[in-house]
Amino acid sequence: MTDVVQFPGTPSDRALIDDSDRHHAEAFRDLEGAVCDLERMGHIAQGLIMECAVREDSLRQLELAVFAVWQLAKMTREFKEGYFKRYHGELTGAS
Repeated sequence: MTDVVQFPGTPSDRALIDDSDRHHAEAFRDLEGAVCDLERMGHIAQGLIMECAVREDSLRQLELAVFAVWQLAKMTREFKEGYFKRYHGELTGAS
């Protein structure tokens, strides 16, 4: 009864996933933590910049905002490098 209707792309038509698909799937899955960290750092940087724009006497807040933006730029550069290394198979794992 399970073979009443065959849908295209089901396991009976081809292997579930070949080695190249598996490699790319693992690479993208490994990027999840970095993507979430980038989003969080962007949110932090945005909030700090907004606080600086509102207050004129917030030298400490400006210092934190500059640091957050610098860190975000560093994280995005490292993310891009890691992405291309994973895509080309030069790097594996979450680190």
